[in-house]
Amino acid sequence: MPPSPHDALFKSTFSDPRHAEGALRTALPKGLAARFSWDTLEAVPGSFVDAELKSRHTDLLFRVSLSGREARLYLLYEHQSTPHPLMPFRLVVYAVRIWESWLKENPGATVLPALVPVVLHHGDAGWTAARSLEELYDLDEATLRAAGAHVLRHRFVLDELVTETDEALRARAMSALGRLVLYCFRRARDPEELVRHLGAWADVALEIMMAPHGRAALDTVLRYVMMVHPAESRIVLEQLRGALPDERLKETLMTAGEELMQKGEARGIIVGEVQGRRVMLRKQLALRFGALPEGANARLDAADAATLDTWAERVLTAATLEDVLSG
Repeated sequence: MPPSPHDALFKSTFSDPRHAEGALRTALPKGLAARFSWDTLEAVPGSFVDAELKSRHTDLLFRVSLSGREARLYLLYEHQSTPHPLMPFRLVVYAVRIWESWLKENPGATVLPALVPVVLHHGDAGWTAARSLEELYDLDEATLRAAGAHVLRHRFVLDELVTETDEALRARAMSALGRLVLYCFRRARDPEELVRHLGAWADVALEIMMAPHGRAALDTVLRYVMMVHPAESRIVLEQLRGALPDERLKETLMTAGEELMQKGEARGIIVGEVQGRRVMLRKQLALRFGALPEGANARLDAADAATLDTWAERVLTAATLEDVLSG
């Protein structure tokens, strides 16, 4: 399954340490942020999110020096309107995976790199779920206090975009591209508002365009705006031309619109074919094994065309549902 527009823009922007630095530095407590050597920030390949949660979580991992020692910063983007109720637990799972990967690369190590998790969220209602592992324990407050440091706490850093004003986002000590992307994420649940207020960001868009590789970066942002908007691309393109009338932006805007419309026509055919295979396989699995559990449905939704073909070949011979969906 192809990444969502949110995933694609998040990774294309913040996998670059030049843009990730500002996002992380502004989210972290100032005292902690000052202890990182930001010129050592480097992206680490890989994703640690469970397959069934990739529709709502996207992650990036960075290595960086913290007070002269190797550390990790883990940036997770929660792009569903309702936050995951077990997010602190999920982050513990991902942290263990990160450390296990590090230990494979450093056999014999007797210490671990410090790991600081940062969650970026843009839901309308704000973060309403637990922010630390201790909030998930089925314990009364007195018992939790008595347990003290003997139970895991694991509190993550939260960057809550819905609580930020456009002015506050503009003032963040970040790259122009990073600021514009966060603005788009903040407004993405109301695309009409996103386009309506985009004109106030024209100077930021120009700053992006004038930077090295800036036209391509701005093209990516504008295509994102058109993809999350429910109206036809041609209509959104006209709205964007009205919001961003500067002649220097028009060429990039028109290029982004034309590419998106051309790709959309081709993608529509491909997506329709893949979705048809997914529907058929879901029916076959239900007939063979009964009602599908939520996890199986999530894996079907996330599977690409090649994976669906592999699973379809196993339906008739596999003894269990897990045998079909394994691997």
